[in-house]
Amino acid sequence: MTIPLETLPGIPLLARGHATGTPDVSRFLGERASVDAIAARAAEVLSRFRRRAGADAPLAELAAGERAAVLTGQQVGLLTGPLLTTVKALAAVKVAEDVTAAGTPLAPVFWCASEDHDLVEVTRVPLAGPDGPIETGPDPEPLARNRRPVGGLPIEADVAAILERARADAGSLADEESLAALRAAHAGATYRSAFVASLTWLLGEPALLFADAARAEEKPVLVPLAVRLVREREVVRRLLEARAAELAAAGHALQVVSEPGALPLFAIVDGERLLLRERGGALELKGRDGERFSAEDVVARFEAGEWLPSFSALSRPLAASTLYPVAATVLGPAELAYWAQMRTLFDWAGLVTPVLVPRPMAAPVTAAERRALGRLGLELADLLAGVDALLAKRGAARAGGLLDELGALRDGALSGLDALAPRLAAVEAGLGKNVAATRENVRFAFEKLADRARAAAGRADESEVRQLRRLAAALAPGGRPAERLYPPLPWLLRHGRAGLVGPLKAQLRWDVAGLQEIDL
Repeated sequence: MTIPLETLPGIPLLARGHATGTPDVSRFLGERASVDAIAARAAEVLSRFRRRAGADAPLAELAAGERAAVLTGQQVGLLTGPLLTTVKALAAVKVAEDVTAAGTPLAPVFWCASEDHDLVEVTRVPLAGPDGPIETGPDPEPLARNRRPVGGLPIEADVAAILERARADAGSLADEESLAALRAAHAGATYRSAFVASLTWLLGEPALLFADAARAEEKPVLVPLAVRLVREREVVRRLLEARAAELAAAGHALQVVSEPGALPLFAIVDGERLLLRERGGALELKGRDGERFSAEDVVARFEAGEWLPSFSALSRPLAASTLYPVAATVLGPAELAYWAQMRTLFDWAGLVTPVLVPRPMAAPVTAAERRALGRLGLELADLLAGVDALLAKRGAARAGGLLDELGALRDGALSGLDALAPRLAAVEAGLGKNVAATRENVRFAFEKLADRARAAAGRADESEVRQLRRLAAALAPGGRPAERLYPPLPWLLRHGRAGLVGPLKAQLRWDVAGLQEIDL
């Protein structure tokens, strides 16, 4: 079963329109993804790709322009980050398999966004509790000041403690193989190496290739792009502003709002990742007040290797297509929105624009959870409204018939009194006032009874409420699909690697828009 995209919370209008092929959206994001469209784009990108050498052996074929890639990526995170990261990776694998089977060989590539410096996000590991997510990880306050790319930093979070807590919650049936594999992947590792090791173990074969612009050997290849972004910053700014105006005119909100003067480019200086921005006709590094540079000074530092280029969300796709012949890229809803902002830069850079594949969304559901939903007369989609809203709706439904009957009785009683009023007044004038008072008392009594009935109907059985909240915490925490929040760990501990990845590989479809329920 698939829950329609338009009913899911937090989905940008652009992502909805692209999934359905809305003409207004296609001019911003291009044609809908298909095997034929991706195969045609692969042929185009291979014919125009500037071949190079020097990549690691697994990526050498791509770097040499001998095979096109289907790319996806995500920020590196502990325990692979949220389940959606695994789903994106699997989608890239399945796209590559389908296009290859049709006669055009493609390689699935995962881009590790290891240069991001948001250490708080990287170390955040929510675990599923009976009443909702339980946050684990180190104190975020000192981490928020980090400016260094996270990928190369040693893991300081107590991953063993996180795993042990999850194990205790899972009880005696916790999958020890999964715990051991994740524990080994994070022992003495950096955030990037742990991420790659965990995802490699999780997915198994076929192999997923890992790319990363943080690799030192890739930096010289990307320097010309960085130089152009500096020298042609006014052209780039005008292109981005023009596209932003087009999106606004079409009613689309901007996913990325850059600060005034910011270039879509960072520089790694003395190990810190610092935004380049223009102020007062000169360039500066955000966070280093008082240092000002000419454009040619910045260019010289990049070309000499004194500074290393690092790319923002609006330029990172250009970096990926500079390094490898990317025919298609798997993107989440928010990523599709910022691609709409920067897609015109591909023509400026002389690069082939990849076909955009909306990331499939997965909702793993166990047989026990399916039975519990059935007993409550619910579907997974109902949980996305939030528990409180669902309880209120169910209460109103239960009370509806009773309230209608009470209203009919009230109206009948009041109408009867109104009919008797003239006759009673004829017997004695004062009886008319008594009828009016009695009428008000009857109305008030019925309203009070209806209020009590409404409140009682809204209070479901305590065991039902507990079950509902437990289901929501597991499947739709905070009214959001669980894949957006939880790492694969809760499912791994209950079902093992094969019990999670096997159903995902078998049931997940990359050409279906919406939240796909995956039976575990």
